Parts: sequence; structure tokens; C-alpha cells
Amino acid sequence: MAKAKKDSFTIETLSTTTVKIELIGDTPLILHAKSRYYEMSECWKQNHDKGSKMPEIYSQGKNLWEGLITGIHWEKPIEYHDENIMLYTEEEWKHYMETNRPCILAQAFKKSFKESFVTFLKESTGKNGTDITRALSVDEFIHPIKFASVHVESSIVPTKGVGGSSVVCNANVFENWSTEITISCPDAVFPVETIIQLIETTGKYIGIGSQRANGYGRYHINPDNVTII
Repeated sequence: MAKAKKDSFTIETLSTTTVKIELIGDTPLILHAKSRYYEMSECWKQNHDKGSKMPEIYSQGKNLWEGLITGIHWEKPIEYHDENIMLYTEEEWKHYMETNRPCILAQAFKKSFKESFVTFLKESTGKNGTDITRALSVDEFIHPIKFASVHVESSIVPTKGVGGSSVVCNANVFENWSTEITISCPDAVFPVETIIQLIETTGKYIGIGSQRANGYGRYHINPDNVTII
């Protein structure tokens, strides 16, 4: 007896729109994260029992330029001086700023987009921030920036918790900066008009980078450099 033929079906790919946009900075951009030396020492501490003797490599003195160089992401690989962090110098910092572009991470953009969406667009769209996390794709992992000038800014930052004390924070501050991002999203989730509105709103009220809560890293879309792919 012949077997009944099963019905065949076709899975259609979701229609997706990709848009490439240039962002122009309106306020200075601060790029600052934990330095490589700090993260390495913290990883060692948390992988060993309390009271364990730390290797000499994690008992080095402070060096301003180590954090300023290794605390941001670069377009091209840089040289690390893990055995002697005193080898990081202002001259090396200037060299990288001139020859190797600093970058903003894609995850930083996605985090700010979600914050903006939940704050400003959730009610009008009837969707929550999960749609941004799952459906919105920032195509490149890192986004190099162009900038007119950069300087080091030191400020006193209070630490959290009971009995917390203030610490000095040194950060790279970029003036007149810009970057390009490429965003993709299924049309069934958000139309491209909503994505562009979201990015513009994020730039105006949320910003990107460190200290954005204090007005740094604000930007706008360059209307002459928006390409729908």
C-alpha cells in the first residue's frame, strides 16, 4: 500500500530593512571603561582564596596612561605592557589617538536604544524593550569615531555603598566627534521610520558613552548621510 504523500511547505524569510546612518556629536563624548590591568587583577582575586599572595604583576604602582589607553576599544590591535604598566606613556596615548581610531561598542548603542524606547516610545507602539533586544541588530561589533580633538579630564566620582569614598576618574574626552552605524530590523517588528525616530530620540535625550546621564555623548542624525539598504 502506497504511503500518503505529505504536504510540502515553504518557510519565507522575514522582510528586513537595513539603514546606514551617520551620527554627529552635539556634546563631548567620554569613552571610559575599566582598564586592562584592573580587570586582570580583579579576575585573579576572584579566582583565588582570600588572603592568597598576589603575583608581583598585580602589585604595580599606578599609571595614568595605562587606564586611558587600555580602558577604551581601538579599531586596530594595540601593544599591551602587562609586565610593566609604567611603559604606557603620554606619547603612546597620542600615537594611538593619531593612528588608531577609538571605538564605541555595538552593545552600548543597543543599551541606549532600549533605554530610549522604554522611556519615550513604549506607550505609542504597545511594545516593550524586549523587542529592541531581540529584533534590532547593530551590524558591526565596534564603531570607530572621528574627532577634532581629545583631552584627558579628571573628576572626583563617589563610590556606591555604605562608607563609600570618592575616587579620581580619568577619562578620554572627544570633541566634535562623529561615527556611522548600520542597523537592521525585521519590518514586522518596527518599520524603518520608527528605527530612525528611535535613534534621533536617543541622541537628543539619552546619548552614548560614559557620563551620558550628565549630558555627554549627545548626537543627531546627519540627514544627508542616511542610506536605506
